[in-house]
Parts: sequence; C-alpha cells; structure tokens
Amino acid sequence: MTTVLISGLGLIGSSMARIMKQSDVQPTILGDDPNDDTSQFLLDQGIIDERVTLLNAASRADIIVLAGPVSVIIGQLGQLVKTKLKPNALVTDVGSTKMQVMAASKPLQERNIAFMGGHPMAGSHKTGARAGKEDLLDNAVYFLVDGSQTATQTALFKACLEPAKLRWVTMSAEAHDGLVSEISHVPHVLAANLVNTADHQLKHDAVGLNAAAGGFKSTTRIAGADPTMWTAIMLSNSEVISEQLTSYMKQLKQIQSAIETHDADQIYQFFAHAQSVRERLDREGETR
Repeated sequence: MTTVLISGLGLIGSSMARIMKQSDVQPTILGDDPNDDTSQFLLDQGIIDERVTLLNAASRADIIVLAGPVSVIIGQLGQLVKTKLKPNALVTDVGSTKMQVMAASKPLQERNIAFMGGHPMAGSHKTGARAGKEDLLDNAVYFLVDGSQTATQTALFKACLEPAKLRWVTMSAEAHDGLVSEISHVPHVLAANLVNTADHQLKHDAVGLNAAAGGFKSTTRIAGADPTMWTAIMLSNSEVISEQLTSYMKQLKQIQSAIETHDADQIYQFFAHAQSVRERLDREGETR
C-alpha cells in the first residue's frame, strides 16, 4: 500500500487528495494543515485518511507532497533534511515558482533523498479545501523539474494523479519561472491593477463599478485570488516578473501613442494580432 502525505490542504492540495482517491493506486492519504477545521473537514469527507503533522508522519510516507506557499515549502525542505524518511521516499512540491524551491532542495538531495519539483497549472479565484474539486486538474499541464528522483518514483507519482489525465511537461527551473511569469504571474498583477485603478477613478461616481459588465468581470476574475498567496509568488519570482512588467509597460506606451496620434493601422494591428492569438488558444483548447 502506497502512503502519500500532503502538507497544505488548500485548493490544490485537497484537489490532489480527491484525485488520488480515484486512482488505481488507492493510496492511504495523510493530511497536514495548520487549520484544524480544514483537516477535520477533509477527514470527515473521507478525502484524507488521517490527520497528521508533517514532521511526525514524514517517516511513514512513500510520497510527500508540499502544497503550501513557496516560502512555507522552502522552510519545510529545511526541516525534512533533519527528518528520517523511508529509503525510497519521494519529496515533491506544487509551488508556483521553481528556482528558489530547487535551490532549497539541494541539501535534501545531497542526503540521497529523492526530490522532484512540480507545478500543476490549474487553480481558481476560490481558496481553501472546500473549493477543491476532483476535476480541478483535468487535462491541465503539470510541470516537472527533475531533481534526484528515479523513473520508478516519477511513474508512481503520475499514477496517483492518473484520473486527471494531466499533460506532463518537464523543463528547467529557470525556463519554468520565466514561462509562468508571462502567462500567470504578470496577468494577475495586471488584473489587480485594472480593478484598483477603476475603483480609484470611479470611487466618487454614483454608478461606478456597479456598471461593470461581463467583459470587465471576465478580464479581472483572477484579481479575486488570495492576496497572501500572490504576495508570496511576487516575492519568490520578483526579478523575472519585474523584467516582464517593464516589457508590458513599453508595449502599453506604444498603443497609448497610437491612440493619441489616431494611428488607425497600428491600433487595428494591435487588436487583430490579439484576436488571432486568442482564437488559436480557443481552438487548441477544443482539441484537448
């Protein structure tokens, strides 16, 4: 019987537990979370089999999944270095950035403990264990960053999540952090800025944001995500995000200039290119 310990039972951690329960592996799932209500809810629902603490239960696990914020994951890696684990145990994480995590895992790997970086590209503006879903990760990309894991350990981990039909992509930590900054981190900054700017500009307007229609709400939906989590992400990938924000500001200035000078062709090309890329994304999504 495979035993999986998941530390951090929020949206992603609890969803992974739900998925693993549906797998052919049928692992025993140990759950660790600082919120007693969260752990008890998942235990009552049969989503985890036992409430534990990471350090007290780590020695029992075949797979340890660190599913908290990156700052917490880094601290836990430092603690696990001093903890006795099974000889063939695999430690992995689901952190949104990978360079800091992989660096923090080095002492663990030097002790011949298998570590594999991971990041499922799925989420929601909702948070917490009650927002977790069996289908949250369905057909999602799951990034892996090779550490010291074996092919057998990787295969077991994938088998535990097989019901989600994930698309596994292996890349370096540096490439991962650049990519997710472009398609996830910076868009969250832009969505939050849209909301904050609109609120500031319209705060004295009697109608104000109450007039916001579907377009504004769809564009800014992700601004409703957990600010604690996104603060941690900004700090853990700050250099890359800052560089990409500089690029975004440069492009905004270009379209601003085109609007000011009534350059219809440049304005049209700006929107036409975006439309073409967006339609391609929709087509690719339909074929998955």
